[in-house]
Amino acid sequence: MARFTLRKPQRRFGHTILAASLAALWLAVSLPSRAFAMPASSGEGLQEPAALSFSLSGRAGTPGLFSATKPFPLLVPADVDSAGRSNGPPSHGLKPKKRTLRAWLELGAFLTYTTTSYWVRAAFPEDWQFQLNFGVQLQRILGLQGWRFDSNVFKLNWTHALAGGIYYEFARANHLSWLSSWMMGIISSTYWEAVVEWKEVISINDQIMTGIGSYATGEPWYQLGRYLSYQPGVVYQALSFLNPLVKINRWLDRHDPADKTDAPQGWHDFTLFAGARQLGRSGEDTQTAAYFGFRTQLGALPEYGKPGEVEESVKDTYFSEIALDYAVRDGHADETRFLTKAVTLGIVRQNINESLEGYSLTLGIGSSFEYFKKRPLAPYDSNPVSVKTGWDPLLLDEPRDFTDKLAILNVVGPVLDWTIFRRGLKIRTVLEAYVNFSLVNAYALNAYSVSHDIVGMKTTVFYYGYYYAYGGTLSGNTELQWGSFRARAMAGFNAWGSFDGLDRFQADVTNNAHLSDTRARYLLGVGWKIPRAPLEVFLNFEGVRRWGRIQEVCYQDLEKKTYAGLQFSF
Repeated sequence: MARFTLRKPQRRFGHTILAASLAALWLAVSLPSRAFAMPASSGEGLQEPAALSFSLSGRAGTPGLFSATKPFPLLVPADVDSAGRSNGPPSHGLKPKKRTLRAWLELGAFLTYTTTSYWVRAAFPEDWQFQLNFGVQLQRILGLQGWRFDSNVFKLNWTHALAGGIYYEFARANHLSWLSSWMMGIISSTYWEAVVEWKEVISINDQIMTGIGSYATGEPWYQLGRYLSYQPGVVYQALSFLNPLVKINRWLDRHDPADKTDAPQGWHDFTLFAGARQLGRSGEDTQTAAYFGFRTQLGALPEYGKPGEVEESVKDTYFSEIALDYAVRDGHADETRFLTKAVTLGIVRQNINESLEGYSLTLGIGSSFEYFKKRPLAPYDSNPVSVKTGWDPLLLDEPRDFTDKLAILNVVGPVLDWTIFRRGLKIRTVLEAYVNFSLVNAYALNAYSVSHDIVGMKTTVFYYGYYYAYGGTLSGNTELQWGSFRARAMAGFNAWGSFDGLDRFQADVTNNAHLSDTRARYLLGVGWKIPRAPLEVFLNFEGVRRWGRIQEVCYQDLEKKTYAGLQFSF
């Protein structure tokens, strides 16, 4: 139910949640390995245990999530005995040679093309404010005069996370490590901000989304392309072009003997789903929309779910996910969610007996990116107005009517996954905590504009309804699988506070009000797999409470959603 209240100004938006995220991160890296010991139990157990299935809750998780996972075509590790017990980190055979020079040549060619195109088009003239002068550029870069949060539209700024993924891919597709690829993403972003856009401010938000966010978007893309490129069949090979860099470079390396022995190991879970979604809000009619999307999950722990004891550390990425869900109503996108996630630097503890009863525990460092957007209603939200080009299209004589939009970069945080196997039953619990940087719709802005003049607020708030925020994410997710039956419960919480300085037009910000927002989500769902078919029926209930504050004005709303449909897993 929507509420509009007046309260005393508070600048504490959610320090508790941020402190809890940092504490959880410290705890994750400081726990001794013995803390993960757990005795195995005996008895009759699973005949075919489902593989590890991570899920980031408190984010854009797809409600149709109930699928048993499938194994990769495995190469048998040399350090796993006949009983499936691991004697150390898995050996994947020969490793492809790192093509560092080729990576830089490919990236250089790409940057040369994009730089030339940008300069020839003379793009974004409204952002030009610096001269090509040594003294000016020195103050812009090293003197920090040019370091600002930019004033660009939401659509342009959130897609920088995807641009970072492209930079990242040039290194990763040439067999460089995820860390080296991440550094290439940061270097490429810095080059673009400092050199290519020499007339403009060095955008702090772009540096974070593009460079630091390159791992969260680029690594899942790499893992998916690598897996598909190794699969036989016309369909898989056609799908492998979803990552053209991996496809092309694997063709260039086709004579490398290591290419034949470095096929992905582990498990995969690919799901397509479709159905209907009902959305209910207090005081409004229920809205029904078509609902569809996909999810891909890849795990690189070949020992998972097999008999034996495992105690090892993993330095490479061992889990990745890409998900999209889309609600369409009256021929228009009503809601869009997009997620990428990767987990690396893991500690693995597993103890499963011959009856396939026991546990599997992993603790790693994760990073993820989430995009969420509702259908815009106001003309200035549907067709954003460029800054400093006139206020008439903003319709300032009316209260604001921005719809919700979020771009969340969960920069880093611990990801704990604990799975218990018992007599045909699998229970998996995932706990996560992140520090994040986000683009957040100011949820209280519409209510605030009823009684306050918004002229003089932060530039992106005034024009586009969103602000740059620091924050934290906490989430928990439990899934139960018993034969063909699935059940799930999820809860997640995000809290954000605005950066209140370094606006591109800081001198024009006469109302530098602090903004704070939260989002709480819960989801309950069930699913039933149709016998002898890769199909499953699902039914989910989701609640989303959004809350925002600007000075003394608070606004909150609760949405309840019901999803029902059919999903296909392969």
